[in-house]
Order: sequence, then structure tokens, then C-alpha cells
Amino acid sequence: MKVGLLGFEFVSPNKGCEALSYSFLNILKRAKKSEIEIYVFSNIKSLGMSEKKFPEFKFTIVPLKVKDYRMRTIRAFMDCDCVFDITMGDSFSDIYSKKYCIGLIRYKRIAEFFAKKYILLPQTYGPFTDKKIECMAMNVIKRADEVYARDPLSKEYLENNCKNVKAKLFIDLAFMLPYEKEKYKMNHEKINLGLNISGLLWRGGFIRGNQFELKFSYKEYINELLNRYCHDNRYNVHLIPHVIDQDNDAYDDDYKILKLLNKKYPNTVLALPFKNPIEAKSYISNMDCFLGGRLHSTIAAFSSGVATIPFSYSRKFEGLYNLFEYQYLIHGRTDSLLLSIEKSINYIENYREITKRVVEYKKVNDIKMDQFVTEIAKVL
Repeated sequence: MKVGLLGFEFVSPNKGCEALSYSFLNILKRAKKSEIEIYVFSNIKSLGMSEKKFPEFKFTIVPLKVKDYRMRTIRAFMDCDCVFDITMGDSFSDIYSKKYCIGLIRYKRIAEFFAKKYILLPQTYGPFTDKKIECMAMNVIKRADEVYARDPLSKEYLENNCKNVKAKLFIDLAFMLPYEKEKYKMNHEKINLGLNISGLLWRGGFIRGNQFELKFSYKEYINELLNRYCHDNRYNVHLIPHVIDQDNDAYDDDYKILKLLNKKYPNTVLALPFKNPIEAKSYISNMDCFLGGRLHSTIAAFSSGVATIPFSYSRKFEGLYNLFEYQYLIHGRTDSLLLSIEKSINYIENYREITKRVVEYKKVNDIKMDQFVTEIAKVL
């Protein structure tokens, strides 16, 4: 069987995007009924550690942009028994860039037309600010053989805007990412508080200027929390990156911001750059409480049983956590600075109670992921 993967990232500064790739390979491994050859439709040159982690699969990278390879791309799509598309989890939207979204839709249409089956994996759909782009997106979704949403808001959005499409609701695939908690040795004499500080929010978004329309200064919010907890002897404060790009001119990176904050607050613990998402989740799993600005950093915490406080700058957060009726979010687009700080302090101080809730949710998650493996086995 030949399976195509579209919208996956195997080597990326963003460990959340990598997490989706590793997680889906794990699902394919569990669901496969025969030998699988995987075509990765991407302009990457390396598959990272995926070939080592999943030796049962044969991988082929199929470039997408270079004109000389255009016919090769189409032939590869035609060879595929099915193409699974995840759009990096949250990029089936024009909020990051209209041009970028149109480019993604172009390849979705090609895959849908030439592959024997085209499957949209659990992801966020929308929002779309441009009606023309929204119409293009709906045409792709209508023609897909299967459509899965990762949150109730996305499912509701499809039901309202894409008639006759019966989207199935499952959870984000990164909940199935494996981890090795024992890989990192922590001092548990104090409360380990993990902070994933988003370099994207710190800089004001991809285009700067408060792109995500937060109600307050993210920098001020973070500094308030660090000032409070770095001087509280009950806590070890860990600065944990989840997007790591060592280039000096990187437009999206957490690590360089964390290095500066580590100098400003020298009693914090700066986590070293992670090589892959499994390392990131393994580190995060050792926290007692975790507050994160990157969605998949919070999924890493939540799915490993850690008291989790997501900082929401997009409805993808509310969409995902509403699935569990989980209330411990900071709503950066609607809450005031004072309310956000008060809520954060309250949640951190009551992390033991939140942990009990998270552990119960984790049991439900495990059942849902088993159900999704069964679903993919049917598609294959």
C-alpha cells in the first residue's frame, strides 16, 4: 500500500508540527494491515529521526515546488492509495497569511484530484477572513473522502458552512505522541513550574503589531509571573521552548527569548534545545504545573498528566479544550491583564486539584485514540 502524507513537517523548529508527524506514524504502525510505502509530499531534505524510529516503513520524499518535479509530484499522487492531509494542524486558515493559505489549497486540490482517496485528518478549520479563500477551502473539504475535526468548534463551523459534509470529531493526534519521563532527572523537593513562553506572541505575531489582537501586553504578563514565582522559594521555574530556530534572523523562535529571560531572572532553569518533540514532551512531563503559549506544548503537558494552563491567542485553544469542558485557560483575546494574572496565580496555586482533573481526562483520551486507530485501519 502506498500512503501519501501532505501538510506534515518532520524537521521543523516547531516541535508541535513535528509531534503530529511522529504521532501519525505511530497510528499508521498500529493500524496497518499490510506493508506501507510512504510518500512525504514536502520540500524538506530530511525526515529527521522518523526513519530510525519507524524502520517498518519505506519513505520517499516528493518535492512540491520545483517546476522540474511537477510531473513527478502528480505521478506520485496518482500512485497513492490514499493521501492523508493534516495542514500542520492549524494552518487550514488565512489568519497567518492569505498567500500562504492559497498555496496550501493549491496542493490540496491536486492531491484530491489525482489520489485514489483524500483524507483530511483531525485539524482546525478556519477562521477565514477572506470570503474568496473560504469558498476555495470549502470546495476542497466537500470533495474529501473523509473529514475529521479535532475540536467541536471546527466541526460546528463545517456543519454551518460546508453543507452535506459529515465531519467526524476526534482529538488532536499529538495526544498520542510517546514520551520518556525518566530521560530527565528533576529536583522534586520544590514545585516544578514550567513556562513555555511563545516567541511569536512576544514579538507580536508574524507581522508584528499585535497580530493576534491580545487585550494586553504579553511581555508584561510574562514578566509579572516571573517576578512573582522566581522569588517564591516553593518553586523551581523552568523556561521551556517548543519552537526552536537557532538562526539569528528567525521570525519564529522561543529559545532566544528564553535565553534573555534566563539572564534577567538567573534563578530560572533554562531547558536546553530539544532535538525532537519526544524530548520536549519527556521534559514537560516532569513538571508539576505547566503554562504554555504554544498549543502543542500544552497538549504535551495535558496528555502526560500535568496540570496545564493554556494561554489562548486563537480559537483553536478553546476549540480543543472545550472538547473536555476544561476551564483552566487564559483567554488572551478577551481577558484583561489583571484578570489573566489573577487566574494564572489561582490555577498555579491550585495545581494539585487541576492535576486530578487532567489525570481523569487522560483516561478518556487513551480510549479516543484507540478509536481513531480503528478508524484509520478502516480507511486503509
